[in-house]
Amino acid sequence: MGAEDVDALPYDRAVVNDALSCVRAAIAGKIGAYLDARAAEPGAYAGLYRLLRDYPFRQGKMLRPAMCIAAARALGAPGHAALTVATALELYHNAFLIHDDIEDGSESRRGAATLHRQVGVARAINAGDATNVMSVGLLLENLAVVGVAKALHLLHEIELMARQSAEGQAMELDWVNDNVAALTDADYVAMCTKKTGWYSFITPLRAGLIVGWPVGAGAGMGPAIEAITQFGAAIGIAFQVQDDLLNLQGEAEAYGKEIGGDLYEGKRTLMLNHVLRESPHAAELLAILATPRERKTPAQIARLHAEMQACGSIAHGWAVAREHAALASKLLAGLGFLAPATEIAADEAWPCAVVDARFLRELVNYVIYRNL
Repeated sequence: MGAEDVDALPYDRAVVNDALSCVRAAIAGKIGAYLDARAAEPGAYAGLYRLLRDYPFRQGKMLRPAMCIAAARALGAPGHAALTVATALELYHNAFLIHDDIEDGSESRRGAATLHRQVGVARAINAGDATNVMSVGLLLENLAVVGVAKALHLLHEIELMARQSAEGQAMELDWVNDNVAALTDADYVAMCTKKTGWYSFITPLRAGLIVGWPVGAGAGMGPAIEAITQFGAAIGIAFQVQDDLLNLQGEAEAYGKEIGGDLYEGKRTLMLNHVLRESPHAAELLAILATPRERKTPAQIARLHAEMQACGSIAHGWAVAREHAALASKLLAGLGFLAPATEIAADEAWPCAVVDARFLRELVNYVIYRNL
């Protein structure tokens, strides 16, 4: 979608921008205060905490914490009750990014050099490990915020999320390592649901639901969690396919990552799988993909991209993204336990009312029409 189409975007930019700006400020404040407190402890090594501030303060989208807080508020919980677990999710996300960038050999992240390019692989791995530890600390802090039962439930959710994400990452890395050619859309959806869906969409929504679910009404939580999981899975596929499309043809300044990086890395995106199935030149494409990242040439990447265009792979990706966004919209409409709007309560330490079901509704189209 070009600049001339901005005013025709099929989502309310004001709702999305207000919600994400509000959440970004709240999460940054929480992370900053938490890292300051840890760095100030007797004997702490301040150099580590300086590294831990890098990725979280690189102007990320903050979709994960926003979804968590929105789901909680849509169930009647105050926004501040979900802030701790939402911050833990954002730290987990940044830990995954540090490690993913190393595993993928990525050059840039959020408009700057990746952490391992700046400080070396060993120090970046340690920073990623430490970021994970900080997340656990926040989850333990959550005991005093939401109570023992909900805090333990959230710990189980995070364990499930981390396991699913590791499995999805293993699938993708194996496909690249083995230069796999015969992958279907269903294969991609299975991998993507594990790698991206759980930690980016499903778990933030489930965590918000757990925080917001009324105490003593546990009997109805199981079906609600299953329903919100299906919604998260659908919107997660739409988001990731669009992300992969932006990697192919987005604007580097807005996207914040290396355009074409997925092709250099040989990632089995929906579009790459499609072209390997459909192209009469699949053997040539596989030979390019087998070339180590550092030896691939811009001409080879252009060849892969041109063949995707010729085989309709990019159009196929866009169609699949829209299909899953439409499914997500239908599933969201069926989540009757979420209030349509939740105004700020008198005792609520939260500044932005639209971080509720209104944000979730606008998110569905945002994920496929965004340019970053």
